[in-house]
Amino acid sequence: MGLYQVFFLFLLMGKNGLCQVGGSCSKTVVNSCSDCIRSGPDCAWCMQENFTQPGEQETVRCNTRALLTERGCEPQKIIAPHNNVTVVKELPLSESFEKQEPIQLSPQVIHLKVRPGSPATFRVSFKRVQGYPVDLYYLMDLSNSMKDDLDNVKDLGNDLLSALKTITAHAQIGFGAFVDKTVLPYTNTNEKKLLRPCDDDSEKCQAAFGYRHVLSLTPREQEFKQSVTNQFISGNLDSPEGGLDAMMQAAVCGGAIGWRNSSTRLIVLTTDAGFHMAGDGKLAGILEPNDQQCHMKDNLYYKSNEMDYPSVGQLAFQLEKNNIQTIFAVTENVQKIYKQLSAIVPKSEVGVLSNDSNNVVELIKTAYRKLSSKITLTHDRLPDNVRITYTPECQSAGPPGP
Repeated sequence: MGLYQVFFLFLLMGKNGLCQVGGSCSKTVVNSCSDCIRSGPDCAWCMQENFTQPGEQETVRCNTRALLTERGCEPQKIIAPHNNVTVVKELPLSESFEKQEPIQLSPQVIHLKVRPGSPATFRVSFKRVQGYPVDLYYLMDLSNSMKDDLDNVKDLGNDLLSALKTITAHAQIGFGAFVDKTVLPYTNTNEKKLLRPCDDDSEKCQAAFGYRHVLSLTPREQEFKQSVTNQFISGNLDSPEGGLDAMMQAAVCGGAIGWRNSSTRLIVLTTDAGFHMAGDGKLAGILEPNDQQCHMKDNLYYKSNEMDYPSVGQLAFQLEKNNIQTIFAVTENVQKIYKQLSAIVPKSEVGVLSNDSNNVVELIKTAYRKLSSKITLTHDRLPDNVRITYTPECQSAGPPGP
């Protein structure tokens, strides 16, 4: 991965906004030097004694440097501070991952002293570390229509982790499954049907459930393959599934999932159906809004039938907050729906899954390359009078890569 540089423009707006024309000093109420400097980027203050004439207000001490000099203020008596950008901490960028937090952004700490209305610029460099760890959580729809897909994923267990290890030697993989809330109208609540929701009596079938965490993130492919092998199809009634419920829990239950602090976090959601979202819970009399908290007990989402589905906005917020990227591996019939979802969920990609999921490994590799070729810079919420803009300089960067 090549070196990417970004120019930051930092602007502290004055109390009158940005209405001032360059080379002028528009004053309102000025009773002190600080009032003057805040009035605009070209305002200066004369601290010379006997500068004001009898009867004049202190406001006349505030003007442009040129007008103050013309009026007789000595240059050394004029206060007109300039912006100051001081690099406090600038450790060199890391070349590779060495089991410690790599440095991918430099400088790390900058101190700005900026006067209102006068922009300050500084440069930041980013370089993605080669071999940066990847945590992939495979979240699979286990409704009855995904039977063929589950069989293939069982066979592809080793291939999935092997594909990750072509990207980085520090790869981990985990597994979770979802169907839907186990209440009407989503699931048949007949006692026998809850225990065995599949229509075919001859096939192995597990009891209905909302979301189950099956395997925490691990570097051992055999554990993943064994965990997937032990899974069986379940079932429900309606077509949309509880995928958003599952994604929310996977995002906020970091301890259970096993997300590492220094890793690229990926959720791969595989399904052939749409999704329920906030408000759909009313169909079952579930009125309590989703609280975006972790509710896992014995690896099951135990508040599935008590709490509404999350909204798309809630899910997008938690995924971004927890620095999780998403790959929606979906069948062609629902591709359009998930492309619309992906437009709202930050750092996400959509890939078309074959009817039996036999292309899932290549799909994940392709989507990961797309995600890793993008760099997203964000900043904390700023006061109303502060603006930050970014100007990327990526012409010298190498081709997209891990």
